[in-house]
Amino acid sequence: MSTEALTFTKRISEGPFCEIFLTSKTNDNKLYATIVGNKSKLHKDIIEYLETEQSIMKDLDHPNILKFIESRENSENIYIITEYYNGGTLDAFLKKYQKKNNKPLSEETVQYIMRQIIEGLKYLHNNNIMHRDLKLSNIMLQYDDENDCIHNNIMKAKIKIVDLKFAKKFKKGELVKDVLGSPTSMDPIILGKLMKTKGYEDVGYDEKVDIWSLGIIFYELLVGKNPFEAEDLEQLAEKINKGDIVIPETISEEAYLFLNNTLRFYGDKRANIDMLCNYDFLKKNVNQFKKSTKTTMNIHN
Repeated sequence: MSTEALTFTKRISEGPFCEIFLTSKTNDNKLYATIVGNKSKLHKDIIEYLETEQSIMKDLDHPNILKFIESRENSENIYIITEYYNGGTLDAFLKKYQKKNNKPLSEETVQYIMRQIIEGLKYLHNNNIMHRDLKLSNIMLQYDDENDCIHNNIMKAKIKIVDLKFAKKFKKGELVKDVLGSPTSMDPIILGKLMKTKGYEDVGYDEKVDIWSLGIIFYELLVGKNPFEAEDLEQLAEKINKGDIVIPETISEEAYLFLNNTLRFYGDKRANIDMLCNYDFLKKNVNQFKKSTKTTMNIHN
């Protein structure tokens, strides 16, 4: 463990469990992001999640996954030190883009982003790790050129999957039953368990929960909003159970097929991560895409 003192420059974000600060070390010109959890304010389960996050992250090495640097601990706090990414979250980028341009991203831009997210997720799944909380705010951007950062030139950004506190090691064929994640991108089975819906109590899930979340991210990038926008959990569950998704007129056949194989109600009906890597939406030139004639999609069909 490093003994270099940490200098806290500013708070980057504050969540229900932890704060994240921009930091630097003595005799080091690099900037870091430091997750700080106050032990007295953290539930035992959250401390365990943070410890799991450290144990998983320290063995990861991929250009599209948050890079762990080190962890520290004292009587008051837990510190997890990682690389700092200067471009902010994909969620913040999308909101800024829509406000400025009043339109969704081009399929070329979505393809660029999704290729990198999927490479990161493929690395996790091939190493038997499910993320369980994939969403726009857990994807970050890194720009090597300051001008690209200032002008939000996302086609020059490196895409990074972050926040692995709910990540879990799994065995092939193993079903998991605990309830974790963010409802707006949560697998329908986990949402049913969260809502205490009858019949879901003992139902398990596998790594394909991340494929559902990937489909939600894909739709949000293509359309600019969640496919199941809702005011509360009850309305969200009702919309997902009904399963109808509006397909924009601008969408390509390649994008529709990708979406249709990620947003399936049951995990065993979804493509796995290796299959998705070979889909035309990721492999073909967007100029070769065909216009889709679909206007709706149902996740049960």
